[in-house]
Amino acid sequence: MPPVAVKPCESTLRLPFETPRLAEIAYRVLSVDKEPRRNFVQKTLNLERDVLVVHFCADQVKNLRTAISSFFEALLLCQDTIKQFGDPTSAEPEAPQQDNAGAQSGSDSA
Repeated sequence: MPPVAVKPCESTLRLPFETPRLAEIAYRVLSVDKEPRRNFVQKTLNLERDVLVVHFCADQVKNLRTAISSFFEALLLCQDTIKQFGDPTSAEPEAPQQDNAGAQSGSDSA
């Protein structure tokens, strides 16, 4: 019996951002993280104006799922950081969110 050809598992995500600049920030941050060699997943990122296009190719579905989940965790962290600190090139800084979970007071009360 001839060997069975394994078809790679692929997925492409198209992630729109509010502006091309925010998409570029996400692209620069997320393109730094390369997939480990042992992961058997190839990830390519491209930028199309305000859309971040991410293509994954894996040898197995479970590896593809793990890579996509990991990517979304990094994407959410990136988006939270942008929301917290704003676009570094915008003229007016955004007001910080009033989410004080885990925050500590800067004054010493002792």
